[in-house]
Amino acid sequence: MINHFLHQWQHNIGDPIEYEEIKRYDDGRRRYDKTLREKGGIEYYLVSKKFIKQWKYYVDYYEEMGEQQKETRKKPDKINSDLQCNEKVFKYIPEDHVYNSSIRYLENEWDYEYILKEVFDLFKEKYSSIEPQKRIGYYSENEKKKVVYPNLARFTLIYQSLRDNKFYNVKAQVDQHSEIKAWLDLLKETFQDEYKQKQINNIRIWLPRHKNLKVDLIMEQLEKTMFIDGDVIQENLMIYQLQSNRDNCLILDFESTQWQFNKMEYQQQIEFDIELLFNRASQGCNKYVCDFPLCKLNNGFLEQDFSQDDIKGICQQFVENEEVNWDQLCYPIKSINDKLVPFQTSEFQIDLREATVKISYQLELFGASFVENFQNKSGIYQIDPQNADVDTNLIIETQKRFIKYKGELSVIINNLFSYKEKCLESLTNLYQLRALYLILQFRKFLEFIIDEKSQIILKIIRRLDKQQKQQLSRWFTNLSKAEFEETTKIVKKLINSEILRQQHTPLMPFLEIEDIQKMVGLFELFQILQISNKMNTRLQSSDFVIDLITKLYKQDADKEEFSQFRYYAAKQWRNYSFTFCLYSWSIPIEFKSKLLSLDCKVKQHDSMSHSVKYHFTGQAPYLNLSIDRNNIIESAIKQLQITHIPLKNPLKVQFIGEQGVDEGGPKREFFRLMMEKLISPDYGMFIPKNNGTIYWFNPKSFEIPIFYSLIGKLLGLALYNQVLLDVRFPTVLFKKLQNEKVTEEDLKELDMEIYTGFQYLREQSDSNLIQSLALNFNASYVVWGEAYFDDLKPNGFQINVTKENREEYIQLYTDWYLNKLVKNQFDLLYSGFKSVVDGDGIKLFSGEELQALIIGLPHFDLKDLELVTKYDGYDDKSEYIRYFWSCIHSLSIEMQKRFLFFCTGTDRIPVGGLKSIKFVIQKHGEDTEQLPSAHTCFNVLLLPFYKKKEILKDKLMISLDNAEGFGLM
Repeated sequence: MINHFLHQWQHNIGDPIEYEEIKRYDDGRRRYDKTLREKGGIEYYLVSKKFIKQWKYYVDYYEEMGEQQKETRKKPDKINSDLQCNEKVFKYIPEDHVYNSSIRYLENEWDYEYILKEVFDLFKEKYSSIEPQKRIGYYSENEKKKVVYPNLARFTLIYQSLRDNKFYNVKAQVDQHSEIKAWLDLLKETFQDEYKQKQINNIRIWLPRHKNLKVDLIMEQLEKTMFIDGDVIQENLMIYQLQSNRDNCLILDFESTQWQFNKMEYQQQIEFDIELLFNRASQGCNKYVCDFPLCKLNNGFLEQDFSQDDIKGICQQFVENEEVNWDQLCYPIKSINDKLVPFQTSEFQIDLREATVKISYQLELFGASFVENFQNKSGIYQIDPQNADVDTNLIIETQKRFIKYKGELSVIINNLFSYKEKCLESLTNLYQLRALYLILQFRKFLEFIIDEKSQIILKIIRRLDKQQKQQLSRWFTNLSKAEFEETTKIVKKLINSEILRQQHTPLMPFLEIEDIQKMVGLFELFQILQISNKMNTRLQSSDFVIDLITKLYKQDADKEEFSQFRYYAAKQWRNYSFTFCLYSWSIPIEFKSKLLSLDCKVKQHDSMSHSVKYHFTGQAPYLNLSIDRNNIIESAIKQLQITHIPLKNPLKVQFIGEQGVDEGGPKREFFRLMMEKLISPDYGMFIPKNNGTIYWFNPKSFEIPIFYSLIGKLLGLALYNQVLLDVRFPTVLFKKLQNEKVTEEDLKELDMEIYTGFQYLREQSDSNLIQSLALNFNASYVVWGEAYFDDLKPNGFQINVTKENREEYIQLYTDWYLNKLVKNQFDLLYSGFKSVVDGDGIKLFSGEELQALIIGLPHFDLKDLELVTKYDGYDDKSEYIRYFWSCIHSLSIEMQKRFLFFCTGTDRIPVGGLKSIKFVIQKHGEDTEQLPSAHTCFNVLLLPFYKKKEILKDKLMISLDNAEGFGLM
C-alpha cells in the first residue's frame, strides 16, 4: 500500500460504478467534516474501520492494483460484522431503533469511522449491514465542534413487574446525546407492549443517591421498603449530564393507577446508611484485603475492644458528618473456603496445583501469595513498592505441577481477571497489581499465558495507568539478569511472531481490532520491561530493538510507518491503525533515520511549495548561502539571522569567488570550517574537558549570544541536510537537546574526576572520614586558570556534607554542573537548534541516537566500505583492486580516516555504518603520473591504473598527505 500522507492522490476515471462510489464517499467525507463545525444536532452512522479498509481495497481507492489483482479481490464483509457483541442487552421497540445497538465496546477513536446517512445508504445497498449504528452529534461550545460518543451509555435498569410484582433488572443502552424524555417515551412503549393488560399512564426514572451501589443491594432495599433513596431525573436533561459510570443502576417507576415508589425520607436515608456502614464495619466483606477504609478488615475497631454499640455510634457519626466515600464501599463475597489464606509455602501443601487454582478465586488473595520468607511477617502482608518479595522457588515448584495441566492456567487467569476485563475495570490496588506481576513470573508458561486465546492478560495490561506500569517496572528490577533476559526474550519473540503474522495477512496489516489491541498490549508489556532495564541495567538497549519492524509492510515500509506516525500525531483517526513510533526505542536507528529524513523532506517540501506560491517575495526554494572563506563566521551569521529565512529548505553553499555547483562537497566543507572556528579556543565558547577528549560550555564565555545560537542552528542544519559534523560534544548535550533527564552517570564522560569523587563519597561508611573531606554545599570551577565558586543551596558554604545529606549534595552538584552552571549558554544553543528542528520526527530519537545522527558512530572499519564498493572500469576481484584495499587496510586509523575524508569529504561514520554509503571506485586513465582524486559530492574515487603497485601506494600516500577540502572536477 502506498504512502497516504506523501501521496497527493487524484482519481482517474476507471470503472464508472466504482468511481461513483469513491466520489460519493469523498464528497460525504468532506460534508461530514463541515458538519462538525456547524451548530445543532445531527445523526451520524458509525462504521467499523475494518469495513472501510476492505472497501477501499475492493474499489482500489488508492489506485495501486493491476488488472489481474482487481479480478481476484474479495468483496467487503457485512458492515460492522466485526463489531457484533453477543451480550444480552434489553431490546426496545421499534426493533431497528438506534438504542438497540449491541456492538462491542470501542476503546479507541481509530476503531471506527463516522459517515453521513447518504454514504451509509450507499454502502448498505451494495454490501449489506448488521443493525445500523446511529449516533447523535451535538455541538459543544467548549470543544468548538460536534461531540459524538461512539459507545452508548449503558445502565442497569431495575423495575417491578406489573404482572407478578417481582423485581427484575436488565442491561439497557441509550445514546449519550438523547434527551431523557425521548428515552422515556420509548421505554413506555416497550413496557406497555409487554404488559398489554395493564395500562401504563406514565413512566419516570429514579437516580439512586449513591450512584455506584450494586444492583443486588438496591433491589434488596426496594423489596424491603418500596421507597427509593434517590431522586427522579428531570425529563429535559440529556443522558450524558447524568455522568454515570458503565452499568450504574437506574430505577424505572410505572404509573398505572398510582406510582409504584415514593421518595425515601431524609431520616430513612440516614438510617439506611448507618445500617449499611455498620454491617461493613462489624461484619466485613470476607476479602483478604479491602479498599474501603471503614471495612472491618481496616477499621481496627475490634482490636480496640469497641462494643457493637460503640461501632454503631461511630458509624452514625461518619454518616451524619458525610465523611463516607460510598464509591469505595465493599461488597461481601462468598468464599469457597472460609479458611482460605495466602499461598506461601509448599511444605504443608498436598496439591500445589489445586491450591493455586483455589486462591485464584480471590484476586487480592492471589496477590498476597508466593511471598518470600512469609513466616517472618506478621498480620496481613503489606506489599513493598520497591520489592515484590516473590518466592521464586515456590513458583518453580508450582510450575512443575502444571506441565500436564497447562489448560488450567487459563482457568486461573480467568478466575483472577475475567470480571475486571468484562466490566472494563482497571486494577485498583497493589495486591491486584502484584497478582498480575506473579502471573508474569510463571516463565515456563509465559508465552502461553500472554498469548492465551482470550488475551485477558494483555487487555489488563493495556488498561494500566502510568503509575501502575511504573510500579511493575520497579518490581521487575529485582529479577536477576538471567530471569529478566528470559522474560524479555519471550515477549520479544511474541512481538516478532505477531509482526510476521501481520506481514502475511492476505489484505493488509492490522485489519482486525483484535490485532491492533494485541500489538498494543505486547508493546506495553515490552515497554514495562524496557523502563525496568533503564532503572536497573541488565541488558543492552539493542536487546529491545525489533528488527522486523522494518519489514511489516511489503513495500515502502518507511513511508507507511511515517504516515501512521503523522496520522497519530495529528489525531487523524480516519486513516490511523497503529504506529511503532509510540515505542520509538524499539525501532532500529537506521529505520528511524529514514523516518526523520521523510519528516525533513515533508517540511522542506512545504517550505519550497510556500516559496513557489509566493514567488513574488523573492524566496528561493533552497537555503542558499554565499560564504566568504576569509570571513566565514560573519558571512554565515549575516544570512542565517534573517528573520524569515527558510531554514528547513535544502541547503546549498557557494564559496564566493569559487566555481562549482554544490552537490554536497561545498556544504560539508562549510560545516567543517564553521565548527572548527567556533569551537576553537580563540572564541572561548567551549573549554576542553576530560584531558581534551570532550568540549563543554564555558560558563564564563564573553562571546556575544548569537554565536551559541549559531552553533545550535548549525547542528540542526547538519541534521536536516544529512551532513556529519566533526565535533566532540558529550552525549549529555544531546540528551539535553532531547529534554531527557540528566543524571550523575552523565558526568562520567564529561568529568571523570568529579564522578569518581562522588563514588568514593558514597562508599564511605565512616562519618568521621566524610567529615575529614571538608566538603560543603558549595561548588567550584576553574576557567582558564581562574577559580569561581557557587552555592548549591542558600548559605551552602556553611552547610557541611555528612553521611545523612551526601545524596542531596551529589544530586544538587550534578544538577548545578550539567544544568544551572551552563544554563544561559545551553538555552541559546537550544533555541538555535529548535529554530531549525521541530515537529514529531525528532522526538523518535534518544539523546544518544541524536548524537549518532549528527556526529556519526564511533565504530570505524573500512572493511564495511570495501564490501559495498561498486567499480567502474575495474574488476572487484582483480589483483590491482585487492592490492589497493590491502594498502588501505594497512594504514593507521588516522590515515584511514583521512582516506575516508579524501573520498567523501568527511571522516564521520553515518548511522547504518559504512555499509550504508554508496561508494564508487572509477578507473581514471592508465600509465599516467596524475594523482588519485575524488568527486566528494558523489563519493567517487578517481583511481588511475599505474604500471607498478609501488607507484599506486606512493601516489595514494601523496594524495592523502595533502588531502584538504573537496574535489570538484
